[in-house]
Amino acid sequence: MSGVAEAGLPVEIAFLASHGVPPAELQRAALAAVRLGVSPARQVIASGLVGEVAFYRALAAELGLHFLAEAPPLLPGGDLAAIMREGVSRAANGPRSPVRFACAPPAGAPLRRFMAGKPQGRDDLVIVTPSALARGLRASNARMLARRAAGLDEAGLTRFSARTGSSISQKGLALLIVGLLAALTTLAPVGTLIGVALALGPVFFGAVVLRLASLMEKPPPDLWREHRWRVDDSRLPVYTVAVPLLGEEKVLNQLIGALSALDYPPAKLDIRILVEEIDLGMQRLLAARQLPPFMQIVIVPRGAPQTKPRALNVALAEAQGELFTIFDAEDVPEPQQLRLAAARFLRDDADLVCLQARLVIDNTGDGWLASFFALEYAGLFDVFNPGLLRCGLPIMLGGTSNHFRTEALREVGGWDAWNVTEDADIGFRLVRAGGRIADLPSATLEEAPPNLRVWMKQRTRWLKGYLQTLISHLLAPHRLLLEAGPVATLTFLVLALGTLLGTLGYPFFLLGFTLAVLNGSLLNPDSPLELLLSATALTLTGAGVCVVFLVPALGAWRRGAVDLWRCLPGLPLYYMLVSLAAWLALIEYSNRPFAWNKTEHGRARSSRYRKPPA
Repeated sequence: MSGVAEAGLPVEIAFLASHGVPPAELQRAALAAVRLGVSPARQVIASGLVGEVAFYRALAAELGLHFLAEAPPLLPGGDLAAIMREGVSRAANGPRSPVRFACAPPAGAPLRRFMAGKPQGRDDLVIVTPSALARGLRASNARMLARRAAGLDEAGLTRFSARTGSSISQKGLALLIVGLLAALTTLAPVGTLIGVALALGPVFFGAVVLRLASLMEKPPPDLWREHRWRVDDSRLPVYTVAVPLLGEEKVLNQLIGALSALDYPPAKLDIRILVEEIDLGMQRLLAARQLPPFMQIVIVPRGAPQTKPRALNVALAEAQGELFTIFDAEDVPEPQQLRLAAARFLRDDADLVCLQARLVIDNTGDGWLASFFALEYAGLFDVFNPGLLRCGLPIMLGGTSNHFRTEALREVGGWDAWNVTEDADIGFRLVRAGGRIADLPSATLEEAPPNLRVWMKQRTRWLKGYLQTLISHLLAPHRLLLEAGPVATLTFLVLALGTLLGTLGYPFFLLGFTLAVLNGSLLNPDSPLELLLSATALTLTGAGVCVVFLVPALGAWRRGAVDLWRCLPGLPLYYMLVSLAAWLALIEYSNRPFAWNKTEHGRARSSRYRKPPA
């Protein structure tokens, strides 16, 4: 810090003093930059002392160059990430125009190199802002970016994806099983039912064992709240936050407020609000707002499929942060969540590539459906997922508040744009690449669907995505086993296959069990095979009933929401709705595999955890 004071202002901001910025303010910004470990120019802009446009307009004036609010037409092609890092792109102007380069050197070393190059007075250069240069590059490379984000480029086509659907061998096996079961059911319906039940027993037994294991795992001490876990600002890495939006006007004010409340140095925040090119209403609304300098709007080029993971791939390609997280439009994360995640990554080994924060339903007072959803989430994110992760097992990630090492995401090629439950898929891709997932004990408030119609569309999409994930990862079973290992593979099969089979078969199992109890065959088997079936059914049913009620009950208790226990008796009926969604997902997968059932937000009427405005 003393070095800065003695040597005067850093060259990359010193010129601002002659353009109306008080030198004392610049000196304070330079000292703050040293403390944070960022460039002075980045601190000046991120702190709001000088806006991005004002900074680069002053730079152009200082160097005797022309400044443009928007980049001129740019030549397509090249490594876009590298171009943005250096901030120089070839212009596509005609032969009569002298302009050959659009320059927007980012704060730090690129800006210092540009100024040291003495470009004063050159008529072949124009200065634009980094945001304008990024917009120009996206516009000139829109088709290429759309293909890359959808995994249709050369690298993407080599990776397994839900895009290809099931293989011929998978289709043949499915037809063989269906045909065989149909024939056997016609010849011996009771024997077939017994055989199917016994064959599926290990899968359901595995599901029960995983839930019992999560129940027995004690929550770790809450060390996150202790002062010693707080990492000094100078050690915090740059954090990219991606927020995909589509028709989210109702929650925009809440979203901007939640993002602005994040307790993280603004100079180390890279928040990207992703808006689809076709969403003109959201673009107009955002254009009319004055966003903080650490937030930028990224227009996602139109293309197919129009999904959340495709938008996330656009953000990943431009991400400046070492760490990367996702928030949905309705999310309200705890302000210190990024700090907690960064601390965990900094203190752990490099194989820790993902943290899953805890999703909490906030609008529990909006009716029975919201209460059941909250109870379900409490069991999943406060008991089941943390328990599995403490056992060293993978989980099916939630769709938001996942925190990643950016490089790990890039190594696996980002998200599968064709998978409508991209969160479950990316988590296991990372595991297959040798990564590890851990729990992040920090809450993100979410909004339950406003009605049964919206809930059913959302749940249908989730379960359809589970089917896509299962099929795509099983395209080469031997490779899956080799990369993930037997324990992680079995866990994945139990989580994905067990969930699908359990939800699809739930009404039939419930009906069969009820009939067996009523006619006495369950407790009085007539043959050794029926005895085995009865013993299996009683064991799985007893243990299954326990975990079905205990996991969400314990989650509600840990969350401090024991009033949700009133919903426990209704869970069997709630899971009947889940089963209906599973059957709809199966149907939809056959005729609309990539359709994204958008969830409506902004209709919450109550709030459990947020304080009312003063």
